[in-house]
Amino acid sequence: MDVTRVAPSGETVDLRLPAAFGDYRWYGNTRFAGPRVARQFFLAPAGEHRAIPTNILPGARESRRTFRGYDAVVFEAADRSDAALVLAGPYHEATTWFGGPAPDADGLSRLVNTFSFVDSPSGATLRPASDLLVQQPDVTLIGRSAGSILMVRRSAEALPTLPDWAGLRLSGGELWRGERVLDPAQAALVEGTPHQWRYLLAGESAVMDLVLLGPESGRPPTPLDEEQIIAALDLLGARWGR
Repeated sequence: MDVTRVAPSGETVDLRLPAAFGDYRWYGNTRFAGPRVARQFFLAPAGEHRAIPTNILPGARESRRTFRGYDAVVFEAADRSDAALVLAGPYHEATTWFGGPAPDADGLSRLVNTFSFVDSPSGATLRPASDLLVQQPDVTLIGRSAGSILMVRRSAEALPTLPDWAGLRLSGGELWRGERVLDPAQAALVEGTPHQWRYLLAGESAVMDLVLLGPESGRPPTPLDEEQIIAALDLLGARWGR
C-alpha cells in the first residue's frame, strides 16, 4: 500500500506499507524549544480529545475559542492540578499538557499565536509562527494498527540513535533488530518470539521503528514467522520530504 502523509512539521512523507502489518491510523508527536517556550504536542485523529473530560480529567472545566480553521479548547481539572490545550481541526487535533493550572486568556493567546496549525485530510501541520525564535527539533509520524506501531522520523534526527554496526540490507534501507523495554512480566510473555524485538529500518531520508504488538499488549501472537516478517519488512519504505 502506498500512502502519503503530512508530518507535523509540514513535510510530506511517502510511505510503502506492507499489508501484513495492518491498516494504520495516523498520529504524531512534536517538540518545540525557544525562549520561554518548551512544549510538546501530541497529534491524533479529530475527536480523540473527548476522552479528556470523561476519562482523564473527569468533570474538567471546558472553554473554547475559535480561530481560523480550528478551535482552541482548554480543559482544566476541577482542582486545577492539571490542564490541557487542544487545537481541534476538522480532521486532526494537537494536544499539549500543562501539568498545572491552565494559562489565563492573555497567556493562552500568546501560546496559540506562537504556533501555526493547519489541518488537512492527509495530516495536520503544527509549526512555529517564527522559526527565528522557536525551533522544532523533534518530529515523529506514528501509525497504529491492530497489530503494530510504526514510528517514522527524519534520518537526520534518528541516525545518532542507530547501532554503529552494519545491518541487514533490504530494499527500503538497512535493518536492525533491537530489544524492547518491557517490564519483567511482559518480557517473559514475549521471550523467544518476534514480539521481543523492535525493528529499525534506516533509509536515506527516514528511519522507521516498527513494533509488532502481541501478548505483552493483551493481543494474540503474530501469525507471521521470522521469514515472513523479513519479507514484509523488505516491502516497507519511507521518503521524508520531496
